[in-house]
Amino acid sequence: MSEPQNIKQIIKALRDELALQTRHLKLLESQQLALLACDRVRFTALQDDYALVLVQLEAQDTARRAAMTGEDGEPVTLSALKEHCTERNQSVLQALEDSLRRTLDGVQLLTKRNQTLIQNELDYLAFSLDLFVEAGRSADNGYGANCARSRAGRAASLLLLDRRA
Repeated sequence: MSEPQNIKQIIKALRDELALQTRHLKLLESQQLALLACDRVRFTALQDDYALVLVQLEAQDTARRAAMTGEDGEPVTLSALKEHCTERNQSVLQALEDSLRRTLDGVQLLTKRNQTLIQNELDYLAFSLDLFVEAGRSADNGYGANCARSRAGRAASLLLLDRRA
């Protein structure tokens, strides 16, 4: 078997995917920084860019799969492809494979970290809400007309929650 005729198309598809995955990685890094800073505004602003990158990644995946389909309709692996390429194209494919692997490993790591950060924030919010609910249950709910009740001369508005909350 000789070098595939569409080798340039395959290399272009891999380069395009690497560029998108690198952009994906940078967005995940920005998300992580926003999560660590508890910057909800910045995190939310990144979501539109993130959604766009995911759509582009899906389209790129389809293009890459199409380019890397053999004459028999079966997918061709990079290893099999490199066996039938010139030495120059073998080194290009190897470099792209290595770069993609490092980038995808980074994407996977940051995705897991960001998921953990988000889950921790959700757990903290649930804990805080549980505290407020419990404080509301245990508070003296005998309020007067002005949403406060005096107890032996002290204003009950010092309670954690009142009906105005």
